[in-house]
Amino acid sequence: MIFGFNSRDQLATLSSEIGIRVLNCGASGCLVETQRPLPVGRVATLHIALSVGKFEETVQVVRCQEITGSGVYHVGTRFLSTTPASTESLRYLFRREVGVVGASLWLNDKA
Repeated sequence: MIFGFNSRDQLATLSSEIGIRVLNCGASGCLVETQRPLPVGRVATLHIALSVGKFEETVQVVRCQEITGSGVYHVGTRFLSTTPASTESLRYLFRREVGVVGASLWLNDKA
């Protein structure tokens, strides 16, 4: 059987999750630590679990620096948003929340 696809249809998205450690966050972005390098310009979804709930923001990698001899990378990200930070947004919560419980970064793998 042959199926036709409309050019607007998205067939699938391949993504991968990598564990991160959040080092620093502010209203415009986060510095995270990973065990693999990420290319500058890469867009990902940052998932963070805080004591008040789980949140996500779309981020773009702006810097990736290997920490010599440690096997880890410090990755600077900036929030990609076209709306102001609301009380429900992760950007707003970073201004007042201190206790990060856990975090991960979802990468859409593109050729």
